[in-house]
Amino acid sequence: MAATAIQDVRNVLAAYPELADVAVLTHSQDPAGEVRVAYVVPKGPALDLSALHKYARESLPGSAVPAAVVVVDAIPADTGALPAPDLRGHAPYRAPDTPRQELLCAIFADVLGRTRCGLDDNFFIMGGESIDAMLIASRVGPAVGLEISMNELFDAPTVAELDKLLDELSGTGA
Repeated sequence: MAATAIQDVRNVLAAYPELADVAVLTHSQDPAGEVRVAYVVPKGPALDLSALHKYARESLPGSAVPAAVVVVDAIPADTGALPAPDLRGHAPYRAPDTPRQELLCAIFADVLGRTRCGLDDNFFIMGGESIDAMLIASRVGPAVGLEISMNELFDAPTVAELDKLLDELSGTGA
């Protein structure tokens, strides 16, 4: 796991104004491997999960962002009683459609030690960390003729998102 401590991740998420309570645990589950999961108790009935995800991505180093957020009614004293998320359903495999997507999938899989990577597989859920992002960025740039940064990869953590970003950077995006 990344160097950011689980307690630090919990503290950052606990500062989110719409949350009443937070627990952060590490789960090991195929095919995602070892990932962090945030369990959150919302203050009100309508928690905006996409806003919470954005807050987490902006407030935490990329590798510390929880792979999943599970909304629960309460955090029990025994956090081991919290349900393990089924991360296999997070991103069903979607095959690449273009040669560039095939290349990006191959780079992601090779750097992250996976047998394959689909268009929607998330860099962070697959266990990617800063060093992996640097390696991917250093290989993608020369392969596609565009320089990308580690931070751009953090902002576009799936092959589909990175492919779209590359279109935008090259001026061919919609």
